[in-house]
Amino acid sequence: MITAGIDMGMEYVKAVVLRDGEVAGRGKGLSGGARRESAARAALGDALNEAGLTEADLGGIVATGKGKFDLGFADKRVTEAVAAAKAAKALHPETTCVVDVGCDETLALTFSQGDKIREAVINEKCAAGLGGFLQHMARRLELSLEEMSALPPAVPGGPAVNDGCIVFAELDMLSLLNQGAPPREIASALTDAAAVRTCTVINDITIPEMDCVVLFGGLAKNKAFVHALQARSGIGFIVPDDAEYGGALGAALIAAAG
Repeated sequence: MITAGIDMGMEYVKAVVLRDGEVAGRGKGLSGGARRESAARAALGDALNEAGLTEADLGGIVATGKGKFDLGFADKRVTEAVAAAKAAKALHPETTCVVDVGCDETLALTFSQGDKIREAVINEKCAAGLGGFLQHMARRLELSLEEMSALPPAVPGGPAVNDGCIVFAELDMLSLLNQGAPPREIASALTDAAAVRTCTVINDITIPEMDCVVLFGGLAKNKAFVHALQARSGIGFIVPDDAEYGGALGAALIAAAG
C-alpha cells in the first residue's frame, strides 16, 4: 500500500510517502502563507518524485500540523500529538515519552498502555515558536544554522538572556550586542534559554515516563540545542535520523492503517 502524510506547520511543510510501511520519499518547503495548499502539494510532489510515484498511486493522504485544515485534498486530519505518537512507536516501540520541538510549537506526550496516549501537553504562549525564534536570532547575529548547531555550551558566568519570555530574550540579546558581548556566546545563551523553555513543557507532564524519550522536530537537528536540552533536563534523548519528519511520518502511517 502507498500512502502519504503531510505535516503542515506555520513555517514549513513536510511530506512523507510510504510504500508498504517503508519511507519511499520525502519533501519539504516553506508553508506558503496564504498559499498553503499549493505549498503542501509541492512538498508532496517532491516526495512522490523521490519515490518514483505519482499522486494517482496514493491510497490515502493524512494531514497534521497547525495548517492541516487548509489542505482540502487530504482524506483525513489528525492532531500533532497523535501523529507524533504513531511515528515514535513505529520507530522505537519501547518509547515512553515523545518531545517535539518545532518552529511553531513544543509538544510533550506520554503513553499509558501500548501506543495509547496518556497525557499530552503543549507550550504556553511565551514558549511558542522556539524554532522560529532561534532562526530569527541566528539572522540577527549573522550566524548560519550550521554555526548555531555547532555552538559550544553556554559559558558559566557569561552572557545570559531571559528564559521566561522570548520577547525579553531578544531584548537581552540586543543589549548584550550593544555591550560588545561576542555573538557566539550570546547565541549559546539563547540556545540554553530555548532548552529551559522546552523543559517547562516537559515538566508539565504530571506522571513522567522518561525511560525512553524520542525527540522530534526541526530543533532536533540543532546539536547545540539537543546538548543543552539534555543537560537541562537530565534526559538522554533518542533523535531519529529524520526527526523533523516525525509528524509527516506518523500521518502517513495512520493513512496506511486506514
